[in-house]
Amino acid sequence: MQPDADRRLQAMLDREELFDLVRRERFARDQRRFDVMRDCFHDDAYVRTSWYDGRGGEAYVEATRTWMKSAGTTSKHWVFPAYARIVGDRATVESPAMIFNRARLSGVEVDFHVFCRFFSRAVRENGAWKLLSFEVLFERDIMRTVNAAETLPVDWAVLTTLRPSYRFLAYMQQSRGVTVNPDLLGDDRPEQLDTFHAGEEAWLTGAA
Repeated sequence: MQPDADRRLQAMLDREELFDLVRRERFARDQRRFDVMRDCFHDDAYVRTSWYDGRGGEAYVEATRTWMKSAGTTSKHWVFPAYARIVGDRATVESPAMIFNRARLSGVEVDFHVFCRFFSRAVRENGAWKLLSFEVLFERDIMRTVNAAETLPVDWAVLTTLRPSYRFLAYMQQSRGVTVNPDLLGDDRPEQLDTFHAGEEAWLTGAA
C-alpha cells in the first residue's frame, strides 16, 4: 500500500473511533451504563454543562449518577459527530446534538428540546482515544406543553432575562434549584465562541 493510502486509512480509522467514542459516551449516560461512560473519559477530563463544571472523568460520572437519581431527569441525547481534527495523539471533535427532556413545571407536563453542539478534546492513551473535555455549545431551545390545551407555565418576564441560546433550559434548571452559569458558550455570543475555538486550535497544534 502506498504511504499516502496508509495515512488516509489511519486518519479514517481515527475519525471513526472518535465518532464512536462521543456517541457511546452519551448513549451510556442515557442508559445509565456508568461503567461504559466512565471508560470514555480521561482521568483528568474537564466537563462543563448547564449543571456541572469540574475536572475528573470519574467525578463527573459519579455526579451524573447522583444527578439522575435526585433530579429524576429523563433527558436523552441525540449526537451526530460531524467534524474531527487529529494531530498525532490529540484530537478535537464537534458534534451537532439535541437534548430531549420531559418534565413537570408547576404541575404541568412539558417537553423541552435543546439544540446544541458537543465539543470535546480527545487524547490517545495506551492506543485508545479518551475524552479530555466535554463542552456544550448552545444554539437555541424550545418548550411546549405535552397537552396542547394547557398553558405553558412560565414567567415570560423572567424568561426574557435569560440567554436566548438556552433560556428554557436555564428556566427549567432554576425550577430544580440549579443556578445556571449565564456565561456558557452559545451562538448568541459569537466572539466568545471564536475565542474558545482559537484556544482549542492552539491546544490541538501544541501551540498552547
